Amino acid sequence: MAQDASPLRPRVVLIPNTLVSQGMGHLKRCASAAEAVKEVALWFCLDPVLAGGPTFDPEQLQLWVGSLPTLAQWPDSWVAEVAVLDFQRTSPALLAWVARRAKVVVGWDEGGKARLKFPFLVDSLPHQTLPAPNLKHPGLLGYPSGASVPGERFHRPIRRVVVSFGGADPLGLTVTFCRFWSQLADRPAWELTVVRGPLARFELAAVFPVVDNPPDLPRLLREADLVITSWGLTVLESLAAGTPVLLLNPSRYHDGLARAAGLARFGVLQPRAKAFRDALGLAPAASEAACARLLPEPASSSDYWGTFGGTPARCPVCGTTGHAVFARTPHKSFHRCRTCSLEFLSVYQLAPKVYSDAYFFEDYQAQYGKTYLEDFAHISSLGSERLSFVTKKLGIRPGIVFDVGCAFGPFLAAASKEGLRPFGVDIAASAIRHVTQTLGFPAVQASWLDFVWQDAFPGAPQPDLLTMWYVIEHFSDLDSVLRKVSAVLATGGTFAFGTPNGLGMTRRFRGTKFWDESPDDHFSVWNRRSARRILRKYGFDILGFRNTGLHPERFPGIGPGRDWRYHVVAWLGKRLGWGDTFEVYAKKSRELK
Repeated sequence: MAQDASPLRPRVVLIPNTLVSQGMGHLKRCASAAEAVKEVALWFCLDPVLAGGPTFDPEQLQLWVGSLPTLAQWPDSWVAEVAVLDFQRTSPALLAWVARRAKVVVGWDEGGKARLKFPFLVDSLPHQTLPAPNLKHPGLLGYPSGASVPGERFHRPIRRVVVSFGGADPLGLTVTFCRFWSQLADRPAWELTVVRGPLARFELAAVFPVVDNPPDLPRLLREADLVITSWGLTVLESLAAGTPVLLLNPSRYHDGLARAAGLARFGVLQPRAKAFRDALGLAPAASEAACARLLPEPASSSDYWGTFGGTPARCPVCGTTGHAVFARTPHKSFHRCRTCSLEFLSVYQLAPKVYSDAYFFEDYQAQYGKTYLEDFAHISSLGSERLSFVTKKLGIRPGIVFDVGCAFGPFLAAASKEGLRPFGVDIAASAIRHVTQTLGFPAVQASWLDFVWQDAFPGAPQPDLLTMWYVIEHFSDLDSVLRKVSAVLATGGTFAFGTPNGLGMTRRFRGTKFWDESPDDHFSVWNRRSARRILRKYGFDILGFRNTGLHPERFPGIGPGRDWRYHVVAWLGKRLGWGDTFEVYAKKSRELK
């Protein structure tokens, strides 16, 4: 085992199941991924408390993995970019331990109670464990496509039979089957070959030919006419070789997975003679069908994990981790913070969003049918409505208005029209050029977290209205964002922002649509309750909310026509705050310590 004397610091750490009771399938596929990629290494959990039971002997593992890159120690001081747990049923203690040592944590075919808390789930094996994963990716198993396996191979006469129950066979299924076979009346005249894996320790009578840890197991499976095994990677290897399988499973869990895959089975722990004969008749057709269904086009697990990336599943406000996931898409997971109640997003396998000219032109036009500048007058009119709410509803007359994420300046134009003094900041250079050169308003190009008011606008008094219109959800570090808001805004000033509503019409009644269509760069989802709680922490008191983006047609059962049901839902939506967006207005009542 190549230890980390250097020390080894891989970008991705693969953590296979090391429980003696779970066999070697997880070890095998993790080792295969680690073998081909420099930035991937293995780590073995040998603590029985963390692992959830007795683990393999370290010397056995060292003998088996050979020179593969392996972490001998995982110190608290070192944090990996990605950790992939291939542990089948990860204990909550192990998940929490790994989450403190990796920015991104992934569950690979996770089937235990901890599944709910894994930030990202990938399922390669066929099973129906809930909740559903972010991604079903059977190609990661790496076997040839089932479409390339000739169907007639599964229906040849049975003469040579391989018995293989994995690399360790911890429950002694090999001995159990051979005893059953010896006692079976009218047993077929087969040539049995028994495979003893590298960590298996069983002994058999001399009548059973035993092959120890064959170096070319795939060839042995391909030359066999039938493989007797249990649910696991040997099943898929056999199907890829065009050889039918007959299963004796170690648990009801494994038997359920085999049943879901449509494979022929003849018992759990103890074989049954009638079930054996019945399953034998079903095995060829069942295996052929399962091969086509379970083996898609292969993908390289080493390439996939070697380039895997994502954002930490950490609350943007309080920085806590370990929060359950309540919605998943192929590239996103949505979490709810137990501490501050904010709903937030973690994203995976996506390039960071770049707010270039395309964001305001091509991307905006694709969504709204016109470019941002073509929609300028309309957006500016919305700004006028917001300023009217501030002055008339809240009774506030600001002097200096500062728009964070001002884009091409429609809100600044509305503020100027009202006789206010506008300032802006945005990260997009073309937007700032338009604001300063075309509109003539003071503005700077800068990231909000790098922005300093005194440096940007020397001599200008602090703003008494700071706004973020559909900007706040784009930040993954809200703690720093809100602290900067407090630092820039004068005491007694107003902080106003608009954002998608986590308790609006679409979220309440069409949740799947809401999460599927939520943009990849919206890292937080707010509602009135979370806004009150979070803003109070940063010295703000809520002054009021505006209910915007009301779409009664998104209520279940409401069609495109505006009949009486549409108007009833519109009335309810206005009074119950069901707008798909909303605006928050808060007063800075104290300075942060």
